Amino acid sequence: MKHYLRTIELVILFLIRIIAGGYILAQGWEKLTGGFKIEPLIPVVIKNEDSPVWFKLFFEHIVAHSAPVFNVIVPLGEIAIGLGLILGILSHIASFFGAFVMLNYILSDMIFTYPVQLALFIILLMNKNLLKQISLSAVIAYIKEKGDTRREHNLNR
Repeated sequence: MKHYLRTIELVILFLIRIIAGGYILAQGWEKLTGGFKIEPLIPVVIKNEDSPVWFKLFFEHIVAHSAPVFNVIVPLGEIAIGLGLILGILSHIASFFGAFVMLNYILSDMIFTYPVQLALFIILLMNKNLLKQISLSAVIAYIKEKGDTRREHNLNR
């Protein structure tokens, strides 16, 4: 029974990883191909009443002066996070940066679906050991192990 529960847990975590990765990958791709510019968001964040003062100052003094860099970093970062989660490469690190991005969007007072995505990233962050079990390196190791077992079986014939 315990084995079945572990399998269900891994399947659910795998689905969360793929859904969170696919969603942020799509957002990054849309920004990359849609001509995303952060410049129009800067005055909105600075003027909004819900963002903390320190975040507004960050936008005013850092983001505003480095906007061309942020125009590239934001979509490429989202794409990297999505690919990492979908492929199972550095999933825990990708989950951390996914949560970081979602927190920044929430601080910018852009609510949309970001709280749900943040919750998915937090679930992934809380399950580091399980993420390792469903990572690409774990799958490759499993396939190699099965191949070695078959090879040994054929040699012993």
